[in-house]
Amino acid sequence: MAKKRIEFMDTSFRDGFQSVFGARVSTRDFLPALEAAVDAGTTYFEAGGGARFQSLFFYCNESAFDMMDSFRKTVGPDANLQTLARGINVVALNQQPKGHD
Repeated sequence: MAKKRIEFMDTSFRDGFQSVFGARVSTRDFLPALEAAVDAGTTYFEAGGGARFQSLFFYCNESAFDMMDSFRKTVGPDANLQTLARGINVVALNQQPKGHD
């Protein structure tokens, strides 16, 4: 029987920080864990956005853009990166109401 390849996205570097630490994690503190994930063969990461973007500015005194540069440098050019976008608008063919009744 042929082996099946299982692909997954590691969300721990965005959603994990946001859930447990309120996204208040300095870049220098998580880069060693990111390097270990890459060494283990992980190639698909969720890497920013949501509260993570704002927390770096407000609580960690860091630039979210510098964090993303460091993230990309650590995972390399071939890794797939995804980010979370948020806003008050819903993307659809027609404009959607702000509230849902």
